[in-house]
Amino acid sequence: MKKTFIIAGALCLAILLFTGPALASDSGGAAATIDSTIPAEPLPVDVLTSANRLEICKIYELSPSVDPGLLPRGSFERSGYLYECVDILREVVIGEEFKTVTVTESAESAKNDMDTVLGLFPQHKEYADADGFAGSLLLNTATIRAEISGYGSSSTPYTVSRSYPNLSDTDTQHIPKAIDDGGRSLQLQDIQWQTDNTYNADDYEIGNRYTALATYGGTRTSSYVRGYDLTADYTGEVSRKGVTVIRYTVIFIGSEAPAPDPAPDPTPAAPAQPEEPAAEPEPEPVPDNKKSGGDWLPTLLSILALLGCGACGYFIMKNRKEPSLYEKEHIYDYPDTYAGDADDASDDSAGDGEV
Repeated sequence: MKKTFIIAGALCLAILLFTGPALASDSGGAAATIDSTIPAEPLPVDVLTSANRLEICKIYELSPSVDPGLLPRGSFERSGYLYECVDILREVVIGEEFKTVTVTESAESAKNDMDTVLGLFPQHKEYADADGFAGSLLLNTATIRAEISGYGSSSTPYTVSRSYPNLSDTDTQHIPKAIDDGGRSLQLQDIQWQTDNTYNADDYEIGNRYTALATYGGTRTSSYVRGYDLTADYTGEVSRKGVTVIRYTVIFIGSEAPAPDPAPDPTPAAPAQPEEPAAEPEPEPVPDNKKSGGDWLPTLLSILALLGCGACGYFIMKNRKEPSLYEKEHIYDYPDTYAGDADDASDDSAGDGEV
């Protein structure tokens, strides 16, 4: 019987161990998420404390675009003093801002030599913009670039001379009216005649011979660069004066913190009046995974735990100590009072016989 009782207790304990984590994980799944969209409070750049610790000044430096409503102004306790905000000071800090600027300038030139380019781009250039930044920029000669803006063409006169010797007469029909010179066609423009008279020792006269010097001419077309587009960069650091930050000083005045509340009176208090029952909260929406039957495991484990506890109680009641056989036999024995009465009766009967 003891073995049966131990087995039933172990079964009940195992069911309870499995049921606890399941229920804890089920309740933890419904925890609410934390909203992290709350803007962070600005941090002070300096904290000043008076000698008597009755005044604390927290200094903040914010951009002009930051809302000063984010400044912390709530009361706080420190070193036994309770500090409360009494005033806020605002100070506009005027400073100088710097930035690096690069400006590209352009120009046109008929030549591309360095002297011409440097004459078009000075070494320094003054800069100013709509935001208030101003300064002097320096020419960066390494950034000078030149691009051909276009081409042009020109025509020039072109002549060529040809000689035609040993002609019998000055007839021009033997002279070509046009010639080809390197792919260009030239037309006859002029002819110069020369004679070649000779004398023979035998007095035989030899006829004159002629040489024609012909001039041919035309036009020759050539292309050239019409101009150049030049660009160069100026770089430098410019500055402006204006509002850089706004300084806020939050002043807190301290006073001694109130003493803690005394301990409550141990005497029993009067019974409180019964309060009206609070309205029951609306049931939370059941997640989709529970609607689909995802909570059957905790329920089943709870039922098994109850069955185990019932079985354990049954075995305990069944195995309660019953009277032994010896005690059962003595239940039917006569009590001592009955024995005394019997003796008295026997004595009485004996006396009666004697009489």
